[in-house]
Amino acid sequence: MRTLLLLCCLTLISCVHLFITHVDYATKGAAPVVAGSAFRAEFIPLGTESGLAVSAGVVGGATVGEIGPYQVRLHAFGKAGDQEAFRVTRFVLTSPGNFTAPMEKRGFEGEAEFEPVVASPGATRASLLLGPRFRLEQGRDKELLLEADVEVRRHGRWTRGTLRLPLQQTKTRRRESSFIVTEIVKDIRGNEGPVPPALPPPPERPW
Repeated sequence: MRTLLLLCCLTLISCVHLFITHVDYATKGAAPVVAGSAFRAEFIPLGTESGLAVSAGVVGGATVGEIGPYQVRLHAFGKAGDQEAFRVTRFVLTSPGNFTAPMEKRGFEGEAEFEPVVASPGATRASLLLGPRFRLEQGRDKELLLEADVEVRRHGRWTRGTLRLPLQQTKTRRRESSFIVTEIVKDIRGNEGPVPPALPPPPERPW
């Protein structure tokens, strides 16, 4: 009886909206190329800021900001049978006029091997997740410069090159809706759904 009464009350606000703002950094200009591999940097936000969306004095949703600290993942795109692996030997992130942050060598140890890109036959991709996390300020760090020395193994030989990636802050917004009654029923039945992945899927292209 209590459950029925609760469901009836919740029909007044049966749908809650989640307004999500994703703060990211995108490369400006063409992707730099080393040994035939095009490079792209990905900034993965690991923190969130939340709030409430109020309408007519009733809480009908929530706001979430996907922000830093950020972890950087570096991607290299090549061709099947060509590039084999890549590694980083130097990495520096700069916010012009604000800070310059060189990364310690232990933050980019190891190498990433090229693997086929399912959505693009003949294309390959290697992804290297860098260790440290960067804390950036939305209002201050609107433009960044990523510089890195990399080595690409191609046909058994290592080729050196330097990456210079200017980055600009971008914001995308999306809305997700959740039907409260449905979520309550799922909770009662113990259906929690699939566990979300720890990292987002890697990009399919170098731009």
